[in-house]
Parts: sequence; structure tokens; C-alpha cells
Amino acid sequence: MTDVVRPSAIAEDSGHGGVQILVTAGPSRFAGDLKPSEGGLDVGPNPHDLVAAGLAACTTQTLRLYAKRKGWALGEVRVETTWRRIPNAVPADVFDRVITLSGDLDDVQRQRLMEIAEACPVHKMLTAGVKVETRAG
Repeated sequence: MTDVVRPSAIAEDSGHGGVQILVTAGPSRFAGDLKPSEGGLDVGPNPHDLVAAGLAACTTQTLRLYAKRKGWALGEVRVETTWRRIPNAVPADVFDRVITLSGDLDDVQRQRLMEIAEACPVHKMLTAGVKVETRAG
């Protein structure tokens, strides 16, 4: 059986007349929105939250796969990401990432996992920059 080729993500107007959207990402579908102060109803994540979620998810999976390959006793992994914008800074957009590791790990293993977090594919993509090619549908 081969994987079905599908877009990575689709966002469509919800039809409710606001800025609420229906997002399809992989096999999941959920609502996206903005905060009330931005004209939304806050019924789902905003676009920056979605990018932050991608970074957190990728970091967690990267750490889990690396530890498994090494045979390390990695317990729970928690990655919190928060997006913020710093006016007049370069770059202006910053993701703060807090990684909490549990399990029977020594200091060297913990340090190595923190280094491996920097190699997560989404982290690398965000820090390298991306090209967006747009065409009419």
C-alpha cells in the first residue's frame, strides 16, 4: 500500500462570517482562529500557534527517535514553544523553546539531547529560511 499524496495542510474559510478557518493537517481537521482583540473568537490556534506547534512536535519526535536509537532511558519529553515579535529587531520573530526531559539520563546524555533539538528538521527549516512559491488554484 502506498501513501496517499495530499497537501501538507489546507485552510478554508469556515463559512461563519468571521476569521475562523477549518484546517486540515495530515489526517486531522480542526478550527483555527484569532484572539478577540484581533477580530476572532479564539476557538482555535492562530497561525503562529500552528507554527509553534510544528516546532514543538518536531523537537519532541526528534528527541524521542534519537534516544531510542541510542538505547537511552528517556522518559517523558515536554517541549513548550512560545512565539513573540520584537519590534525593530532582526529577526523580529522569536520562538522561545523550553525542553523538559525526564528519565534515567546522565548530564552528558541530557546535554546531547539539547544539542540534537537544534537538529530537528522544523528548527532547521525555520532558522535557514524558506521559499514560498504561490500560484492561483
